Amino acid sequence: MRTIALTAVLCLGIVFPGFAQQLTGDRSCATNTYAEALKAQHPSLEQKQQQVQQAVQETLQQKRQWQNLRTVTTITIPVVFHVLYDKEEENVSGEQILSQLAVLNADFRRRNADAVNTPSYFAPYAADTRIEFCLATIDPNGDPTTGITRTQTYRTEFNYITDYIKKSANGGTDAWDTNRYLNIWIGDIKDNVLGYASMPGATLPHLDGVVLHYAAVGAAPANKFDSPYNLGRTATHEVGHWLGLSHIWGEDDASCSDSDGIDDTPNQESYTTDCTGAIEVSCGNGPYGNMYQNYMDYSNDACMNLFTHGQAAYMNAVISTSRSQLLYSLACTNSIRSDFGLAQESDTLVVAGSSIQFAATPEGVRATEWLWEFKGGIPATSTQQNPTVTYPQPGQYDVKLTVSNGTVTDSEVKEDFVHVTVSDLTVYPNPTSDYLYIEQPARILVRHVELINSVGKTILTAEARSRTLQLDVRHLPPGVYFMRLVSTNGTEIRRVSVVR
Repeated sequence: MRTIALTAVLCLGIVFPGFAQQLTGDRSCATNTYAEALKAQHPSLEQKQQQVQQAVQETLQQKRQWQNLRTVTTITIPVVFHVLYDKEEENVSGEQILSQLAVLNADFRRRNADAVNTPSYFAPYAADTRIEFCLATIDPNGDPTTGITRTQTYRTEFNYITDYIKKSANGGTDAWDTNRYLNIWIGDIKDNVLGYASMPGATLPHLDGVVLHYAAVGAAPANKFDSPYNLGRTATHEVGHWLGLSHIWGEDDASCSDSDGIDDTPNQESYTTDCTGAIEVSCGNGPYGNMYQNYMDYSNDACMNLFTHGQAAYMNAVISTSRSQLLYSLACTNSIRSDFGLAQESDTLVVAGSSIQFAATPEGVRATEWLWEFKGGIPATSTQQNPTVTYPQPGQYDVKLTVSNGTVTDSEVKEDFVHVTVSDLTVYPNPTSDYLYIEQPARILVRHVELINSVGKTILTAEARSRTLQLDVRHLPPGVYFMRLVSTNGTEIRRVSVVR
């Protein structure tokens, strides 16, 4: 398998004066500038990228026959569009955004009308990626949303190096939870950048997503800008990057020594600048030449029409590894999922008589009703959102939370979630005839135990690996023994008796 460079990707449009109504010129790329700026600020990203790629490659090895499976689960990714505008023409319409969503779904599912334009010799490689996109219906607080935010900004353009479009403190809009949403920012990008995306593992969580120039969003007629990039394929290209794909020719222009790391995309020397319709051979990839119909080339929007099976497999591997939390997002479902944890100062390991404050953390639509059930706790039930419960007796106890918004309901049970220990270090039973048990309180951790007979000889030793340690003394003669306990509280001696 060839190596894919995991870098954040920027796609630039070289344009001529009078841009306001059109995007013209060739696509080009500023990958290195953006990626190196991120690495200079956050050197750990280099290692993180390598770890992400390794996980993807391991998954691909395990699922090498993915593209041959007859039944493959369709994955749906929730999307939120953040529109940033200074001039009214930048405040793209809802119609234009819905058009963009339709293009993404058609392209990724190979339901695009221009799929018929894929040359017959490349058609066997063209794939339905089984990836779909939905407009979010629930915001991060669980409230209804259109899936579109609009922010009037004081900035006339956004610099792709500073990434201010993603920062509310700098005139942009902060990302919604990037584990639950694909964030797509729309605005006027400096140097007429068509779009850029963060590759998996190559950015910080709050900067993760895709950025599009407002004039490259959606397809005509909803996109009213007259340019070669008005069919919504910039988003298809950038989301491909966001899901781990590199450019089809690799990252070095005019070179046959690198590639995109995908086996079923022909190696080609450089990017395609337009859409000639003719076979273009490079890097010995004849007889059919460059696959400039691929969404990851730089062809005009009208010329792009396919992802390959290898690209589909790679993107699915990314989703199942570094972007796997998106699989559990409820942002498009209008449903609810119960979950809970503890308030910041609380712990699930406590001594008897202590109190714990719980915190409801459901996902999905905003919860309006809570029903807690606490085994062994006082109170045994509660309808508060974040109740405080006291546990008087040692033991391990289940906790259950049922949440509802009046329409949808869900429950979560966490077994043995609370561990209540004795209030002091305890050795029992004493006397004993078979076993001795050592139970540690939450605030003490026993490291080592020795049993010493009446003449000072150590006859038994043990290392504590849990909060309750069992010592087998059935083989010992009856008598008085001394137990040396070495713990985080120091060393102490306990007298114990073995009887028959």
